[in-house]
Amino acid sequence: MTGPYILTHDIGTTGDKAVLFDVEKEEIVSAMYFEYFTFYPKPGWAEQNPQDWWNAFKETTKQILKISKIRPGDISAISFSGQMMGCMPVDKQGKPLTSSIIWMDQRSIKESELIEQKIGEEKFYKITGNRNSPTYPIAKILWLKNNMPQIYEKAYKFLQSKDFIICKLTGQFLTDFSDASLTGMFDVNKRQWSHFLLETLNIDSEKLPDIYPSTHVAGEISGEVAKELNLNKGIPVVVGGGDGACATAGAGVIEVRETYNYIGASSWIATCTETPLFDPDMRTFNMWHLDKNKLLIIGTMQAAGASYRWLRDEICKLEKICAENTGGNAYSILDSKAAKVPPGAEKLIFLPYLMGERAPWWNPYARGVFFGLSLSHGRDHLIRAVLEGVTFNLKIIVDILEELVGKIEDIRVIGGGARSKLWRQILADIFGKNILVPRFLEEATAVGAAIAGGIGVKIFRDFSVIHEIVRTVEKHVPNQETHKKYKLLYEFFKKLYLTLVPLYKELGRIEM
Repeated sequence: MTGPYILTHDIGTTGDKAVLFDVEKEEIVSAMYFEYFTFYPKPGWAEQNPQDWWNAFKETTKQILKISKIRPGDISAISFSGQMMGCMPVDKQGKPLTSSIIWMDQRSIKESELIEQKIGEEKFYKITGNRNSPTYPIAKILWLKNNMPQIYEKAYKFLQSKDFIICKLTGQFLTDFSDASLTGMFDVNKRQWSHFLLETLNIDSEKLPDIYPSTHVAGEISGEVAKELNLNKGIPVVVGGGDGACATAGAGVIEVRETYNYIGASSWIATCTETPLFDPDMRTFNMWHLDKNKLLIIGTMQAAGASYRWLRDEICKLEKICAENTGGNAYSILDSKAAKVPPGAEKLIFLPYLMGERAPWWNPYARGVFFGLSLSHGRDHLIRAVLEGVTFNLKIIVDILEELVGKIEDIRVIGGGARSKLWRQILADIFGKNILVPRFLEEATAVGAAIAGGIGVKIFRDFSVIHEIVRTVEKHVPNQETHKKYKLLYEFFKKLYLTLVPLYKELGRIEM
């Protein structure tokens, strides 16, 4: 060991967050964020430039060293968290062959339907622990093979976001169990790539990277790359995990039935378990924890924080401009306006399906809806309706998880959305659960990656250190009267979606 710090990078959907973690004090020393763009070439498409990931990685690394004023020699390891479920083809030198098709992309609906025809929904779910969906890399790879065959043929490996950066640092092509488990090509029971699925769908297995535990040391930083980053040659690079798995560790969830809710661009609710659990209605999915002996049962929705961000950018431009001019936070302004509106937003309902939906509906045709608008409603009502609409959808996921694992008493909350005290109370009131706030919110994924990194280089003994590092700092208790009122709108929310299902599909198939 050369020093007491672990440098982590969370290659997220909106940007790269670098965090410097002091392993002795178990604290974050410094954090740096660099944003990059998502491109939407067509409706339902979402792409990012992998070079933007690399540029962000380089910039945040240099800046965090400058700001923290620590010596490069004091960094004991670099570890990763990253957005999952992407399709990133690279050649033998690790160079991108095209833009990365990211997790929210919905272009591969036809390929998803082909998977259903050849494999069957239930068999696919029993093998992968995941529902067949165009959001998974297996469908995206098939789309690439069908529509850009020359790229598919040239592809040496298909990587996830963090794996691409690791390849740049070490020259190794690999991934971890958590990322692999959300590709739609991984056998959750055997914990390996599914040869049956790959052979049936004619996907070349050699184009997939080798799979390692999250604590595996992928290699060391080469001299050339170290010089470019102002780092020392030979720093160990630990694989880390997908953002979902890292967030789990950073939320303090390691024991069976411990549960948390991440609210970022997307949102998910996850419960820890020791074995795969299969929902008879296939509404939830399985993912491996950073701890190779644990799994997560998860329900993920597409557009949670993304819905709030859309509202800020498209409907509440005045509030955004005001925040920019005063140096304030636009979301804080939106929260203050929403707080003036009574719970239920005077019966204004928002369906938060701006990019289709995964859990609980698994419907790529679903779209966003404001229902119940009247002349008495103003922008403040729209703001509160968005917060409540996202939470109503998350409530369905909570109910499903309780069907599978039993009663859940407390739910931890992390992510950018967890900064909002108003939203945390709305979560408590709609869920009817205690909402626990851990000490790390937006840095939870980075802290999870730091824990994996620390175990990888023998600083931490094992994942039991999670409860020592992550502590609860605040608690929100549900208002029972408000909860009763929300229950009425919750039932209506579900009924409204189900009524629109045939119309969503009809709209999606209209050729324009």
